[in-house]
Order: sequence, then structure tokens, then C-alpha cells
Amino acid sequence: AASSGFGQSNVSSDHVLIEYISPNTHKELHVGHLRNLALGLAAVNLRRTIGEKVTPVTYVGDIGAHVAKCLWALRKFHGGEAALPEKGAGRFLGHVYTDATQRVEENPDYKLEIAEVQKKLEARDPDWDRLWLDTRDRCLNELRQTFAEMGATFERWYLESEVEQPGKELVKKMLADGLAEIGEGGAIIINLEADNLGVFLLLKSDGNSLYSTKELALAGLKFREYPETKRSLHIVDVRQSQYFRQLFRTLEKLGFDKEMMHLDYEFVTLKEGAMSSRLGNIVTYEDFRDAMVKRVTVETKERHADWPEEKVKAIAWAIAEGAMKFGMLKQDPDKVIVFDMEAALSFDGFTGPYVQYAGARLNSILTKARAQRDWNEADLNNPRIVAVEPAEYAALLKAAELPEVVRRAALQYKPSILAQYLFDLAQAVSAFYRDVPVLNVEDRPLRNQRLGTAIACRNALSIGLRLLGIQAPEEM
Repeated sequence: AASSGFGQSNVSSDHVLIEYISPNTHKELHVGHLRNLALGLAAVNLRRTIGEKVTPVTYVGDIGAHVAKCLWALRKFHGGEAALPEKGAGRFLGHVYTDATQRVEENPDYKLEIAEVQKKLEARDPDWDRLWLDTRDRCLNELRQTFAEMGATFERWYLESEVEQPGKELVKKMLADGLAEIGEGGAIIINLEADNLGVFLLLKSDGNSLYSTKELALAGLKFREYPETKRSLHIVDVRQSQYFRQLFRTLEKLGFDKEMMHLDYEFVTLKEGAMSSRLGNIVTYEDFRDAMVKRVTVETKERHADWPEEKVKAIAWAIAEGAMKFGMLKQDPDKVIVFDMEAALSFDGFTGPYVQYAGARLNSILTKARAQRDWNEADLNNPRIVAVEPAEYAALLKAAELPEVVRRAALQYKPSILAQYLFDLAQAVSAFYRDVPVLNVEDRPLRNQRLGTAIACRNALSIGLRLLGIQAPEEM
């Protein structure tokens, strides 16, 4: 397990696009987005281990009905541009959006005003365009910062605004070609009832766009920009399953012959119930992250009072990030998660910190071994097997399973398979650490053998965590 290529295989050489963590601007990221991000990052890492050429992309909803509603309320009820804060634009605009939704429920006539704002935005009215660009760019900058801190990097940022007009033109061509039709109320639709998919809305009766309008154009844009791509995957929550079935069938009717997949996942809920930006009971990613980091920082300082502030900060973040991501990945995607912060941060049980700590304990053995003058890491290049204790054998056997586990997790798009394996390996490591002496062994070949076991297990843990997008701290 000493090789950085341990766990790699050559199952597929396909070029694929993986689109994930595709949020809207003019709202804050919430805990549910974290599951999407963790799943997407792990999918990118895992598919690369089986030989695929993966291009990660994100598709940001920077225009549309939600933006029109937010900017309408910003000007009508919240003081307009002057009220925008220097920092935290997404959080502020999220509150504005919630307020707008509640006001529309109280006065449905406001829908006409919002539709007019959307029409002006889509026509690039100079006055509304200026406000939209300012607020959008602030939100995009905040998204970039958040994605960077979570280790998510994208080769291409697609924006809804860049495919809105091409999407409208495509829908109108579909209408002219007889592929689409005018439905009840004047909206443009495509009838998919023969495929048991009902009616798919393509353009509103007032000419304003829908998600479908833009996503039809996006599919073509993606494959023009990445012609070598064989498959495009969309990681979006389960609520959109029917939408994607309709979208993919419509693309087929357009003659689109590329493979499209929807990787769905269930919700992250609170003990109080589901979150909703409409109701305003969102737990933001930022608040969630800060609460996790604060708690870990206090505990880390208690354990390591002599550590400098920067080291405490770095380790606290590694543990908090590991707890968040592991907590989102240990369940199969089709299972609802009720996230428990206290349980996720525990150093005991099926958690990220427990797995990280197992690796850190092995690293402490190796650090102490290096301090001993009569030991050289080169001795482990060809270790001689002397005698293997049951706990050592079990740990080695589990570490050797990593390549097959990674392959299964990648092929099934289930990082939960790898998370479960890492927990099992951490348990085996804990037994090895507890039951088998390593440093206090006089027989040099035997000690070297056991140090080799420690290295193999530590590397398997580190590689597995890295594939899940999680750091493996050397100390905790």
C-alpha cells in the first residue's frame, strides 16, 4: 500500500462530464448542498481511479424566476442596491427571497409584477441588468470561495444566463418543426405521454424561460465544448427524477445520441423536519461549518494546549471537514440523512474523525520509530515475515481489500461502500494498535514487519479518505 497508485485500475477509458453542486445565486448554500458537493467530489475521484477521464463542471442558476422574485423584493421592500452588504450577499439575498415568497402568498397579484421583472431581465433591460450583474457576481465570488475551501474545483462553470437565449431559440425551432406544440394556456410543450412521461413544459405562455428551456441548450453546448465526452452525469436530488426523465427523452427526440445520466440522492433533514428557503428555516452551510469548527477547536485545544494557534486551526478544520463529508457519504445516496452534529464529530463509532484518528495513531508509531537511531525506513523495502499475530493479519488483510472496494464504489457510484470499508479498516487498525506491540519489540525483523503493517494500513486509510475528499491528519 506504499504506492500512490494503490487502488487504481483500468476498467474504463471513457471521457465523462460530472456536473455537481449546481446551486442558485441569490440564495445561500445550505446543509443539503453539502451532500451534493460531497457526493460529486467523491464521484469525480472514484471514477478517475478506474481510468476514466473526468471533467468536473458546475451549472449555476444565475437567472430565472427565483432571481426575478428576489430582485423585485429587494427594490420594492428592502431598499434596493444601497441595502446590499459588503459581505454575505448570498445570506442577505436569501432572506429577501424568503420574504418575497411569503409576500406573494399573501398577495398573489404580485406574481404579475415579478413576471414583468423576469421579462425585463431576460430582455437585458439596462436598469435591471446592472442590478442583476452586481448581485450575481457577489454571489458567484462567495460560491467560488466555499467550493475552494471544500476542495471542489471545476474545469467549467456553466451559467443559466448563457444558455437562456439559445434555449428559447431551440424551443421555437422545435415548435416550427412540429416537435413541440402549444399547450393549454399558451405554453410551449412537448407531449411525452406515449413514453408515459406526461407533458414536458418547454417555455412559459408569457415567453419567459424555464429550467428545461435552458437545459436543452446546455446539453448541446457541453458536447460541443467537450466532443470527446461519452457520458454526462447530473448529480441532483431525487425530486428532479421525473424532470430528468422528460429532459433526456426530449433530447433523444431532438436526435441527441449522447449518454445522459441522473445520479439522484435523498434529502438531508433536520430533527425539526425538512428545510425550505420558502419557509426560511434553512440551516446555512456557513453556520453549520462554523458550529462544527468551533466545537472541534475547543476540544483540540484541550487535548493539545501546547500547539500553536495555526496548527490548532488547521487540524480543527481537517476534523470538521472530515466529519461533515463522511457524515454525508456513509449512507447510500437513496437514504435520507438526519445529520447529528455531535454524533458526526465523535472519535468513536462510524464517523470521519474515528477513521482519521486510526491513521493518526499509526502515524504516531512511525514518528516514534523514526526517532530511534537503530531503525531505517529503507529496512522495510523487503521486510522478512517472521510471525503474524491474528490482529495484525486481520488489519493487513483488510488493507489489501482497498483496490477491489474502490473499484466497486466507483462502478456503483456509491462512496458509501468505501466509507464502510474505511470504518472496518479503522476497527481492524484499532485492534492491531491495542493487541500487537510494535516499538517495544527487541527482534528487529519482527519489529520491521510490524512497522510495515502500520505503513500499509496507514496508507490504505489515507488513500481511501483522500478519494472521499477528506484529509488524513498526521496528528489529532
